[in-house]
Amino acid sequence: MIYLAKGKRSIVYLIKGKLVKKISKEWNIKNEVNWLKLLNKHNIGPKLISLDSNSLTEEYIKGERIDDFLKKSNEKQIKIVLKDVFKQCYKLDKLKVNKFELTNPYKHIIIQNLKPIMIDFERCKFSLKPKNISQFVEFILKLNLFEVDKNKIRNLVKEYKKDYSLKSYRKILRSLYLS
Repeated sequence: MIYLAKGKRSIVYLIKGKLVKKISKEWNIKNEVNWLKLLNKHNIGPKLISLDSNSLTEEYIKGERIDDFLKKSNEKQIKIVLKDVFKQCYKLDKLKVNKFELTNPYKHIIIQNLKPIMIDFERCKFSLKPKNISQFVEFILKLNLFEVDKNKIRNLVKEYKKDYSLKSYRKILRSLYLS
């Protein structure tokens, strides 16, 4: 095992260059496992491999953090990735899952061959009013990637949060030039 990182709740190791082992420090690892089991069915997150009493093993996502990707990529690549992240956020919202870290997702979205993969689901919670789209919109607006009407987009997000409809979701994508 090769040491990769130490977070607030776990220590992360790389195994054979293909797997990640997260060893719990103080949190209930079963929460992340339960969310990964559900979200893997919807093609979200790294593939869960196994669980034992204080650790989980999952697929290693080799790539670059979203903020590094956005700094060096062209507009076409950025739009491909952002559209996919929004698709995943919409799925999370429809599943009533609140991921939380999407206002500042620099450590929580890894880009691998133009495919964004969300990681770290230990803080996920069920919510009747999930905020994945709204949090990620705020992240995008802070970056000033595109010339957009921020107030209009924020109003579209408010509309979206009333019913989480596909129609209002698509309006947000259009306003960000992602559809």
